[in-house]
Amino acid sequence: MHKRLPLLLVAIALSVVQTKAQAKTAPSVRRIDTVAVAVLDRMSKVIGELGSCSFTVKANYDISSRDLGLIKHSDEEQLFLHGPDKLLWKTDGDRGSRDFYFDGKQLSYYSHDKNQYGQIDASMNIVEMIDTVNKLYGIDFPAADFLYPTFVDDILSESKELAYLGLTRVEGKECYHIAGRTADKTFQFWISDDAFSLPLKLVIVYTSREMNPQYEAILTDWQVNPNLPDALFDFSIPHKATRVKLLPMSAKK
Repeated sequence: MHKRLPLLLVAIALSVVQTKAQAKTAPSVRRIDTVAVAVLDRMSKVIGELGSCSFTVKANYDISSRDLGLIKHSDEEQLFLHGPDKLLWKTDGDRGSRDFYFDGKQLSYYSHDKNQYGQIDASMNIVEMIDTVNKLYGIDFPAADFLYPTFVDDILSESKELAYLGLTRVEGKECYHIAGRTADKTFQFWISDDAFSLPLKLVIVYTSREMNPQYEAILTDWQVNPNLPDALFDFSIPHKATRVKLLPMSAKK
């Protein structure tokens, strides 16, 4: 039985020439599947053109223990994004209950467990803020890679292999299954087989780290272009909350 590729035939045809050219200029790439590139291209284009969105991330990840090896942890996270410079991230799990508010000028952090907050000046867009805060403070935003406009280019430049594995199901929804590997990790994406082509699942295995820790996330409850008021992204200091200074990673050494 032939595998069907709805919504992609035209995109694949248009991407073949471009992908071959990219492969020639990237000698580290051993095998690039044009179907996989077309699926990721469509997903990235849809996300890039959204005015707003919200979704839930259910994440499981490994943390190394000296005595017990890899210990599995989990978090459930809600993300709300509006325009180029507004984000609300609410997370609850093994790392605690925390909120991050970004209004285009400032990132505010609040710990429900400790009733503490901190703020960082950040006059930039969402992607620039995520990149800057990750590098300086080591804060990892869930599924952040999907938001980068250079997502597909980054995948192609880093990957040794990229393959389309066929159709499968995640949370009852049919999706395209894509896998690849770079010098230090393997990755898998599950992209919905519908008009929006949104990511539904992500798995990363860090093959260069001891015991190969994994990160797995399922993305659910996608809302496309919801009406999100600006006030949603404004941080108000909770009653009796104490302010703490958020220190860059370099200051903690």
